[in-house]
Amino acid sequence: MMKMCELTLESYYWTKDKVECPYELLLLLKEQAGMDYFHQQLNNYCLYSLSDVMYDKRRVSEVIYDAIVFQSIFKIGYKIFKNPEEFKKRNLIDYKASEKLLLEIKFLNKKEIENPYLVFENIFKKHSLEKVSKSFLNLILATMADDTYGKDFDCSVSVLEYHKLLEACKLIQLRSLMSDR
Repeated sequence: MMKMCELTLESYYWTKDKVECPYELLLLLKEQAGMDYFHQQLNNYCLYSLSDVMYDKRRVSEVIYDAIVFQSIFKIGYKIFKNPEEFKKRNLIDYKASEKLLLEIKFLNKKEIENPYLVFENIFKKHSLEKVSKSFLNLILATMADDTYGKDFDCSVSVLEYHKLLEACKLIQLRSLMSDR
């Protein structure tokens, strides 16, 4: 379950275009809700987008909040992609992935676990930030539709890519916390 934060929808600052430091925002996001929560929500959205049933109406505000945070995660990933030198400088590449970590990570291959920057590079060389955002919002709209017509949507970014993005962010969060010690 997502931990509710004191910021509520004041998280609008995550969506500003001039994010000062995407790494700091990732650490703040870890305090608000873990990436596992967002993996689960992404799975829920996919299931409901394929169903003829609308996602739980009582949870609409949660879906809106999640959509804002997901959009922030996409911007964080894009900002990291645009500045590979900062990523290297922060020493977030782990050349030795432990067996435990290899078992915990479900969507990334060994190279991506060792260097999460590769995930951002692969996604954002293939898709623009706008396409990543729009594709996700189309998924949300299909999730919230209560008829078959509304379930017809264009999702040009694969769900696997969204899961990879979440896992890469989680690895950066973990490595940032370890380097602070």
